[in-house]
Amino acid sequence: MALLHKTQPRSIEERFPELQGLGLTEKQMLSYSRFRWWRVVAMAAVWYSFYYLGRLNWGFCLPWIIKDLGITKLQAGMGATAILWAYALGVFLSGRLADKYGARVMDTVGGLGTTVMNLIVASLSSLNAILGALFLNGFVQGQAYASTNGMISQWFPKAKRGEATGVYASSMGISTLVVWLITGYFATHYGWRAAFTYPLLLCTLPATIVLFFVVRSKPQDAGFPAYRETMRESISAQAERYTDEQTRGVRAWKLLFGNWKFTSYAVASFLLYIGRYGLLTWIPLYYAETSGIKLDKIPAATVALPLGMMVGPMVAGYVSDTFFHAKRFQVLNIYMSCFIAVMLTMGHFGVKQIGVPASAVLLVLGGFFVLGAIGDLFTAACDFGGRKMAATAVGCIDLFNYLGAGLQGVLIGALLQYTHNDWPLVFYVLSGSTAVGLLLVNLVRE
Repeated sequence: MALLHKTQPRSIEERFPELQGLGLTEKQMLSYSRFRWWRVVAMAAVWYSFYYLGRLNWGFCLPWIIKDLGITKLQAGMGATAILWAYALGVFLSGRLADKYGARVMDTVGGLGTTVMNLIVASLSSLNAILGALFLNGFVQGQAYASTNGMISQWFPKAKRGEATGVYASSMGISTLVVWLITGYFATHYGWRAAFTYPLLLCTLPATIVLFFVVRSKPQDAGFPAYRETMRESISAQAERYTDEQTRGVRAWKLLFGNWKFTSYAVASFLLYIGRYGLLTWIPLYYAETSGIKLDKIPAATVALPLGMMVGPMVAGYVSDTFFHAKRFQVLNIYMSCFIAVMLTMGHFGVKQIGVPASAVLLVLGGFFVLGAIGDLFTAACDFGGRKMAATAVGCIDLFNYLGAGLQGVLIGALLQYTHNDWPLVFYVLSGSTAVGLLLVNLVRE
């Protein structure tokens, strides 16, 4: 009977405590909930699932690009660095702009801009010109992620934010799978230049147009009142107590970086992103050089990585909200520790040694744990920023993220070039950077 009692539907007050006292009827509360899940979170996740077609294509297409342009691994790594460091600058600035002008505007700029820049990259042959265009594309790509997290924070209080941002963060994994499938199809059948053209025109551009007409940056734009923050002693509630004057312009950045806990999480995320992009950038080339698999089979052989990334953040967000009362560091402990173990295993056992199926399992686990931890760190950033500065906070952490992501491009490219392709050492570097980040997480404990 006790079990039966627990499965009874909760009352409307229990389901939506953040909407109590706002003068909404039960029907309006349900409408509010449907809007924020379907027209904000789901729409943003679908759109972002196509957004990476304009950024991850460089790393995915490296085997074809190196062969076509005759460039070295170090030069290929420079291309990855150009994209990612420009993205770091773009996301840092766009987070602040999104808190002022709204995610709907910034996301649209990002979607349209990356389509144009990829068409330009596809038309170039000079390496220097390509690197310049990649840098501009990275900056444009940086307009979206912090902005959208800020939008979700406008619709969800801290107690429910982990699940919502986790669903959205899973779109990073879904988008990686989309790149593996769609970019992989065009690269293997029509060449890398086609992979920089048709996916953007057929997927990213139409999705951006739909997004503009469907989403709304905050509840007030859709005719709803703003929610009440229910966790009144949380870091989110503390952030909301700042006045508009205190958070104006660059003062918001000063407030965030003046908090040692926030800065520690930013550095931990920097270190974790070396692991994430170390996999995304180099796994196709790793398989091409060590597995004995033909180039046209690489997409199918490495698709396990984005499959794991699809699920990791969603599970992490749910576990964080449901079992740890919106505390993020417990999930970070679990996920980062497991990612370290997976990287050490991949470093010790090569693809040929354990076989493609077992290697695929490791890729699934690696993607699951690294992106799950990253999704949880983004949610923590939203918590630190609250509604007033959520996009700014995510932009700050993402600045660190993509400095790390860009560093791995040059670091691993040089490592491979000067050690004559010592791939096990690459995985040991990825595990070591994550281990240092894990130490910082345990100092913060938020």
